[in-house]
Amino acid sequence: MDHPYSAQLEAVMTEVVHQKTTACTQTQTTMEDESIHVVHPENSIEDIQNSYEEIQFHTGLQYFETFRALYETLCEFGMDDMESDQRMKLRLVDQFLLAMMRQRLGLLVKDLAYRFKLSCPTVSSIFSRWIIFMKQCLSYTVFLPQLKDLQQRIPTCFKNFFDTRIILDCTEIFIQIPLSLEKKSQTFSNYKSHNTFKSLIVITMTAAVCLISKLWGGSTSDVHITRNFDLLEEIQPGDAVIADKRFIHIKTDLDMTGTKLYCPPFKTKSQFTKVEVENPSGIASARINVERKMEQIKKTSDYRKVLFH
Repeated sequence: MDHPYSAQLEAVMTEVVHQKTTACTQTQTTMEDESIHVVHPENSIEDIQNSYEEIQFHTGLQYFETFRALYETLCEFGMDDMESDQRMKLRLVDQFLLAMMRQRLGLLVKDLAYRFKLSCPTVSSIFSRWIIFMKQCLSYTVFLPQLKDLQQRIPTCFKNFFDTRIILDCTEIFIQIPLSLEKKSQTFSNYKSHNTFKSLIVITMTAAVCLISKLWGGSTSDVHITRNFDLLEEIQPGDAVIADKRFIHIKTDLDMTGTKLYCPPFKTKSQFTKVEVENPSGIASARINVERKMEQIKKTSDYRKVLFH
């Protein structure tokens, strides 16, 4: 006759084996899906990671390795705040993909909600959280390079302007007409004949955006925005700045810092000098980089659509 303890021991061992098996199954599922509660979206990084064309189309990055390196860099900053919200039932890597797709393609929230099987408020929350998080983590990568560093690879169109450190330009975003008469006046742009927000964008001769000002009303002059951006404190003697005629009045400010301004000349005499005739064409060629970069920036969703004020 078997001892009663044998039956009890067998029962305990059976329960332990069952618990271990269950735990292993759950661990495997967790490793595969990062969470047993994770949704399975129509779009995921696995769907596009093997195609350079798809990666570039959806994220703007040339290679999946670049996408992964950027994601891992963000992970190194710590994602406690990103992981703490249990409502975000989407893997972090797919949340990052969602944010990149919205920024790159300008997809509507409802479209992304369908693609990732989420509610519209959740998509909005994910996008906002990631944009803020990326700004906090990556803002150190945006800075004004030294002239000596820029001169190590001067584009051909800048051969006559080799001392150029920055190129200035302002861009405008259409907004809905404000109800307030005061705000309507402050945001109306004579240049665009529409209510806009305006921002100063600072670009290097290698076409890298290094500084962007806060948004101003469309009626604000380019010179006023420049003077209130603390940009002149960053410029050093010997540097040169390229800008169009709208910035001509900052020349006195630049002269005080020992900085040169390359700008198309105003016709103050009956005819231009030879130098004045030749320089504008060179400046125009150099500004092509700016125009291309502006066009690239305006392809993003926030610049294509009319913003709510």
